[in-house]
Amino acid sequence: MTHFALPLHATREELIEIASRWALEHDLHLSIERWYPAYGSVAVPLGGDLGAAIAQFEPVRRICLRRGEFYVDAVNQMQHLVRNPESFVMVLEPLTEDGLRATALTSRMGDEDALRWWVGLVRAELANVTAGAWAIEPERGGRKYIPDHCYTEGARELAQHGVKMLAAAGSAYFEFDDLR
Repeated sequence: MTHFALPLHATREELIEIASRWALEHDLHLSIERWYPAYGSVAVPLGGDLGAAIAQFEPVRRICLRRGEFYVDAVNQMQHLVRNPESFVMVLEPLTEDGLRATALTSRMGDEDALRWWVGLVRAELANVTAGAWAIEPERGGRKYIPDHCYTEGARELAQHGVKMLAAAGSAYFEFDDLR
């Protein structure tokens, strides 16, 4: 199994736009998942309106893309990926009063050529993001520069207006390099 992950800060809307564009440009299938109040997943019809599907199925937490159709009879998010191998995943983090958590564009695939193809899509998308942030651990005051931590324009605008850019887990947060 090979793995790829690009950690980043991005708004839900930006991730939905990226997934929609990729699906249309490359004839990709989409599924959306929610964890609450009970786990559920639905397949978005090929060429369907992802934004509308999400609005009808909220609270959506994850978008999956793949070349083949999705099987949406899983009972949890792990089983969904097992039943739909070679999926590319985007977790949609909600904007909360605490801030915006980091997410990732990620996949784990057995087919290295398929993963390379997805990595190529992500690399092309890097032209639309900025890299460079300071990770700050507030309890001990630790600071570390992360040159490859990416963020979108939407995340940058939120940070510029005082929204804290939280780590994916824990109490650490990020300060974007071009806002210091």
